[in-house]
Amino acid sequence: MNEPKYETVKKTLLQQIQAGELQAGDKLPNDEDLMNRFQVSGITIRKALTELAAEGVITRIKRKGSFVNGAQAANPSSRLIAFIVSAEDNFDVSYMKIIKGAQQAAAEFNYSLIVEWSNENLAVEQASILKMLDRKVDGFLIYPFDPVQSQDNYRLIEQHNIPYLLVDRYNVDHPSYFAGCDNYDGAILATRELIRLKHTQIKFASYHFFLHSEQERFAGFCSAMRQAGLSVTDDDLLTRIDYDTLADRIEKREVTALFCSNDKLAMEIIRQLTGRGLKIPQDVSVMGFDDWDHSGNLSIGLSTVRQNFEEIGRNAAHLLNQVIQGKTHGGNTKILSGVSLVIRESTCKNPYA
Repeated sequence: MNEPKYETVKKTLLQQIQAGELQAGDKLPNDEDLMNRFQVSGITIRKALTELAAEGVITRIKRKGSFVNGAQAANPSSRLIAFIVSAEDNFDVSYMKIIKGAQQAAAEFNYSLIVEWSNENLAVEQASILKMLDRKVDGFLIYPFDPVQSQDNYRLIEQHNIPYLLVDRYNVDHPSYFAGCDNYDGAILATRELIRLKHTQIKFASYHFFLHSEQERFAGFCSAMRQAGLSVTDDDLLTRIDYDTLADRIEKREVTALFCSNDKLAMEIIRQLTGRGLKIPQDVSVMGFDDWDHSGNLSIGLSTVRQNFEEIGRNAAHLLNQVIQGKTHGGNTKILSGVSLVIRESTCKNPYA
């Protein structure tokens, strides 16, 4: 009997992955290209990709495409790591960079990475964890939306004595292995740059201040301000922004610079303020944090603190492998990737200084 067409597609792609022609983190051709290559229908391609995803060979992400998990994923005896991503925005390229870095590092240790998206939902996150426990994974990488709210989900993993590591965000009251960036020093770099530009009326704008990462950035901001002899009060932390009030304070020169806890917030602030007739950076300088890919969509370049997302992913997989191999103990080791300052057009010397 002739082999079903979807099986031919599936086996061919799997052979390419196992031969190293397609490596961990690589994106597969889109459905249309695969249809043309194999001369089959879209239904056939989707069935083949669905089966590869179910076997952990690839990860399919809506509106992004299909990505290789690793050459060993289809082998039932292969070693597996689950990456649970509680994403605020599934289309954020930053997540994909972290996943790519983790996939590449995991493949070095002959692990395959299975990615599960839980979309900020604790119940979905728990279901993903239970699903991966059933698959007998060797360890977990977890990018949580709120690491405090997810504590009960972590305890599920702990009950099975399986190592796990948090990525980007962690809970200081629940020690765990962690990989992220140096938020504190990054904030110091950004704040010192604004001070160098003669700004003294600087405010810190927060996006999700319940996150320890944002609290670390605020702590770095406060440290740099105090080192420069500038006072810091509760008024310098903006957690719920009234844009009309903020615009009024900028016009009165009570605020000359804003350091935003991430680029997404910086972009929104620029949009809101320019919509109220203010000019960036002439009226107010704006600094972000992340060097988010979407910041390139702005008509003015965003000055920001760059973190290396792929490096964070690689660090996470490397550390988790050390834990799995029993080479790291204690449950509270952290790896922080370095940060750097990127200066573009959204900041300038204070024209009123």
